Amino acid sequence: MALSGDIRVLRDRALADLNSIHDYYVDTKVAWTVVRNVIAAGSRFAVRNMATGTVSTQGDLAARATGYISEQLAEATFQQVISTFESYLFDLLRLWLMAYPRSLIGRKVDFKEVLDAPDRDSIALLVVSKELNEVLYERPTGWFAYLEEKVKLGCPTADEIDRIAEAKAARDVLVHNRGIASKIYESKAGKLARFAAGQKIDIPEDYHRHTWELIRKVVTDVSDAAIAKVS
Repeated sequence: MALSGDIRVLRDRALADLNSIHDYYVDTKVAWTVVRNVIAAGSRFAVRNMATGTVSTQGDLAARATGYISEQLAEATFQQVISTFESYLFDLLRLWLMAYPRSLIGRKVDFKEVLDAPDRDSIALLVVSKELNEVLYERPTGWFAYLEEKVKLGCPTADEIDRIAEAKAARDVLVHNRGIASKIYESKAGKLARFAAGQKIDIPEDYHRHTWELIRKVVTDVSDAAIAKVS
């Protein structure tokens, strides 16, 4: 398949994954609303978590529903959105660098790895993977600077990059610091930081939706610009 076709497949898969995440988010909220309505109508029951031994009555579930939706559900799906974008962006860069490997002339590789590689494409993939692994550990501003250096698409905008940087910083706090903002978060989020060090990160519904919309837009814009450049 030509590079443009590969990019279309990648774009469509990322957009489908993003839609699936948001469908799960909304469907789960609806399901909890149904549960609360059933409880409000007078249903009585108890359930046991066979793994933990915890027994929950209808009253327990009703009390936990709000937290489950606003915290666990929102945080989990938000993290999925950011992870989906991260995978998309680096898959795109991998496709592009494999199609234009001469952009990495000058990169060094261990001779043993060259000898062990079955063919030229395997060597190219080895160099590309090492290159992208280094870029991955940079901040999103570094990701997009690298994208512009190698592909020169002229997108996303500076504001969109700043917003993605804040969202990625929030995601990192949720994953690595139990949801408590730190000076590292403030530094990564820059002028768009929503929290000061020591504050608990939250993912309100409008922020969740706006981030999802932003990621969809950037995936679409970047993909379409890359396809147009190839074409």
